[in-house]
Amino acid sequence: MFLLRDFQQRAIEALFHHRHLVLVSPTGSGKSLVFQKFIELNRKTARVLLISPLNALARQQAQRLEALGIRVWTSVGPAEDRSRTVPDGPGVWVLNPEKLAKQAWPHLNSFRPDLLIVDEAHCIWEWGEAFRPEFKRILELIEKFEIRRSLWCTATLPPSAREQITRYLPSSHVLMGEFKLPEQLEIKRIRTPLHRRFEFLSRLLTEHARESGIIFVATRTSAENLSRWLNRQGQRSLVYHAGMSSEERRAIEQRLDEHREVTEPVRVVATSAFGMGMDYPFLKFCILFEPAFNLLSLAQSLGRVGRSSEAATAYVLWHEDDFKKLDWLTQKKPERIKELSRVRDWCETCNPEREMLEKYFNGG
Repeated sequence: MFLLRDFQQRAIEALFHHRHLVLVSPTGSGKSLVFQKFIELNRKTARVLLISPLNALARQQAQRLEALGIRVWTSVGPAEDRSRTVPDGPGVWVLNPEKLAKQAWPHLNSFRPDLLIVDEAHCIWEWGEAFRPEFKRILELIEKFEIRRSLWCTATLPPSAREQITRYLPSSHVLMGEFKLPEQLEIKRIRTPLHRRFEFLSRLLTEHARESGIIFVATRTSAENLSRWLNRQGQRSLVYHAGMSSEERRAIEQRLDEHREVTEPVRVVATSAFGMGMDYPFLKFCILFEPAFNLLSLAQSLGRVGRSSEAATAYVLWHEDDFKKLDWLTQKKPERIKELSRVRDWCETCNPEREMLEKYFNGG
């Protein structure tokens, strides 16, 4: 049974009347309920193409739709044999951008989708230039296949990303909502020298000894090393990054799903692969062991906690030397240099953390 909030009801009505909707709503607020309800109301006729950037998130979406009795085809997860079956009627085809480009594109004329859903739509802007260029092709879908409706969901959409997406939409499109951090989430920026960071991390984990949380690091190697260090300290931890096999990552997700019924705290050490849409309300703290390379990634990491009505805390550990280490990520490209500079400004300024992020994402 769906209990819709006001913004969800208005979003569904906008889809019915205006057809193309860019929906910006806080992390954990229930954006996916918008398209779940819309699909349920149109289950007999809707042919839906759902694009999700992360396989873990795509699996979650597929499972939730199947639980509603909606027909689902998916090219992610364990049922790879289903990826060879072209959808043959109303239902939802769940894909990541790479499967869309390499497998699904030739079959879209026969599937004839009438609704395109792009979950975590900011990835077109964040990853589409070089990291995962297949994201850019999503923008071509509406015109090429004459898709009548589209829904672009995200919690974090900088003005430049908004412009990039809406440029490809009909003039009748609707932009709804704004970026907002959960009120129950407290954010703390803490200047910590690199050589003191492990010591400080240990202190934070002691303070949160009875709570579950997540520690974000920049690289896969860092995740493995930090997890081993924690285990040696008697702090049991799980590690999660994109270098793990899909089976390994599914096993971690399964353990976290089962943890909802367990009282023992769990700690996850992860890269940004554990992000966007990963919904575990029992996580009460997150620690960015080093600053993110742009404000969008930072906000997405913060959004993994504060997903229930209970208080949560996010820590960002930083030092001037961090930005020397992160400089290689810019590849000397002006826009990336500017994004990293914004993160440094956010860390160093005396202005309120929340206010600065909300102004950035809402165009202030």
